[in-house]
Amino acid sequence: MNLTSEQLPLWLVAVGWAGFGPLIAWQAWGAPWALLKQNGLVPLFNLTILLLAGLWWLNAGVYEGLHYHLICLTTVVLIFGWRLALLAGTAALMLMSLLGFRDIAALGLNGLYSVALPVWLAHRLHSLIYHRMPRHFFVYVLVSAHFASMLVIAAVALAGSLTLWALGIHSWDRIYGEYLIFLPLLMLPEGFVNGSIMTMLSVLRPEWVRSFDDKDYI
Repeated sequence: MNLTSEQLPLWLVAVGWAGFGPLIAWQAWGAPWALLKQNGLVPLFNLTILLLAGLWWLNAGVYEGLHYHLICLTTVVLIFGWRLALLAGTAALMLMSLLGFRDIAALGLNGLYSVALPVWLAHRLHSLIYHRMPRHFFVYVLVSAHFASMLVIAAVALAGSLTLWALGIHSWDRIYGEYLIFLPLLMLPEGFVNGSIMTMLSVLRPEWVRSFDDKDYI
């Protein structure tokens, strides 16, 4: 989603900043930065921010506010944990806003929909899968990475669409008939990309992946 301040009432823009700003400040204070330094992952974290920004820049717009693009925050959550993933996504969104590709006034609400929601959902899905399903390598890459990321991108698209519909910006016929109906075409590559990345990293660089432990999955 790519919401703009012109679409949104002032009170909703304020609510976005009031919710997202304190959340990021709180997590930036308590994030496990030391883990990045101890494991030598600072360059990887910085590269992740740039890759997310580039990936989000590649989007296709149907109507104002209704855009398709891969998210890939499920992968970031599995690699760094949810706190650092939240901050990486925020940094990427801020970079996009500073470069003029996102509305900086609507950064708070876009942050809640495009960063906080997918990070929280990816974290909760992985936790649920870890505790309720067999701890097997293929469960990790197929369910926690592939299928979970498909659910994440579907939830983000649906949440943004319902907001635009509730505000009367787009009719439900337009949202469903010209946007949501094509969502499965985006869910498939989202799952493939996340699943492929996590498969390669789990095999070739397991020490980079915080959520992967040989004792659990092999």
